[in-house]
Amino acid sequence: MPRKSKTSKKSADSITSQKHLRKGLTIYKTGRSPFWNIRLRDPLLGKYVVRSSKETTRLEAIEAAYEFADTYRSKANSEFAHTKAVSFENYAKLLIAAQEGKSKWAHGDNKLLNRPKDGLIAYFGKYDVTKISAGKIREYLLHLDKNRDKPLAPSTKSKHVVIIRKVLTLAVEDGLMHTLPPMPKLKTVDTPRHTFTDKEYVRFSQASFECAKRGDVVRGVKITGHHAKMFKFIVHSFLRPTEGELFGLKHKDIEGRKDPNHLEMRIRGGKTGNRVSVTMPLAVPLYKSTRDPFGEIKPDPESYVWMPEYPNRRTAINTARRLFNHILKEAGLVDPDRKLSPYSLRHYALQARLRSSHGKVNIHTLAHNAGTSVDQLERFYLKRMAPTKEMIENLQFRGKD
Repeated sequence: MPRKSKTSKKSADSITSQKHLRKGLTIYKTGRSPFWNIRLRDPLLGKYVVRSSKETTRLEAIEAAYEFADTYRSKANSEFAHTKAVSFENYAKLLIAAQEGKSKWAHGDNKLLNRPKDGLIAYFGKYDVTKISAGKIREYLLHLDKNRDKPLAPSTKSKHVVIIRKVLTLAVEDGLMHTLPPMPKLKTVDTPRHTFTDKEYVRFSQASFECAKRGDVVRGVKITGHHAKMFKFIVHSFLRPTEGELFGLKHKDIEGRKDPNHLEMRIRGGKTGNRVSVTMPLAVPLYKSTRDPFGEIKPDPESYVWMPEYPNRRTAINTARRLFNHILKEAGLVDPDRKLSPYSLRHYALQARLRSSHGKVNIHTLAHNAGTSVDQLERFYLKRMAPTKEMIENLQFRGKD
């Protein structure tokens, strides 16, 4: 039998005519209907919206398309930005660029901003910054808890709020907003770190030098007198055991002073910014022990004072923490209900300074020198401090009748 010839047959839905009017807006006709259709791109939904113009002539269809586009956009979510320049995402990216390499908070901020599922950009990115209110921020905080078995801690939620404030502040600086919206107040519970008692610190200090004398090795690192003195230096300098303070300290940042005997340190990356801080007298010989004992070889000014063999200071911090935990174990001070850390040495230093001064040290001077505030001292450092004899006597003091 002869084969039947195949004839090409167009689908009734095939486009027969079309005209692009502007970006994201087109009119077109198909064989199914005599009317022109309108196709509009909705950038917020990320898809096209199609409607019939109910017009058969192209000129009338064009007019209907423009009218529909303008009407549709006015009915779209009015809280979303109509231009990217006023969106939360735009100002969030400006914050990232501004903080890159300049702020020690940049890494943490970027992490919360860019988290895929419930990050700030994923949630607020398309919003017009001027439409973000305290209520919207509260909704976001509730959103954070929806997909979690356990709600986020108030302190963690506070970090999210701080970053939102930073982003919106840039919009205020641009004149897009007159003032910041009131931020939700989150009730936080202070959790002061545990600290050493006087007896425990003596045990820890003794154990550190005993470990150095034996040459204990922790994950390939031998504990030396340098490490034992480093932990002792924290107590006599009030420094935080962080990359910006103790582990960022270079020889060029230290100058010896007399009358009274102390070290003057330039802290270049502290938690509260740059500052000049002074030490207690015992910090002087501890620092000098890191140098040539005969004073013939001057240290490289750019060399780090503590654990200089580690160019990567995060590696130095992690190694120091492991050595600290080993010494803690050797001193018999491991307690799962009262976990001590290198930071506990700073807490002990501040408490011990107040105790040993019999309450006479100026708390404002102490706070300023340690790079903190009186409020922080009272809430985190001194909250668990046992009352001293002088404090009790002060409490029981009676004036003359």
